[in-house]
Amino acid sequence: MAESRRALGRVLADARRSAGVTQDRLAVLVRWSRSTVANVEVGRQCAPREFWVACDAALGLEGALLAAWGRTDVLARRLREQEAEAQIRQLLVQPSPGCVCRELHRLLAESGWSS
Repeated sequence: MAESRRALGRVLADARRSAGVTQDRLAVLVRWSRSTVANVEVGRQCAPREFWVACDAALGLEGALLAAWGRTDVLARRLREQEAEAQIRQLLVQPSPGCVCRELHRLLAESGWSS
């Protein structure tokens, strides 16, 4: 996941440089801080969808950045789901001195499973 965030950040940095825009100027255009722009570009910070929409508009990329962010977001969601499923499997195979129902129900709810 970290490599995916870094790759997405490189896409932003390359697009920004190609447009001849500095980090400071992009920050003003998208109304986010320059440190956010810098951190996203190196993959140190995750930015929400709104950030990518604003960057797309500011750099005139017609949704290219948003599409790249979407692919990364789908990957992140899949990883979270897999982690939750692994926790559920672990709870189901471990003998428990008490009821695991509450914890299992919480994990199922977080995974989007309905009862």
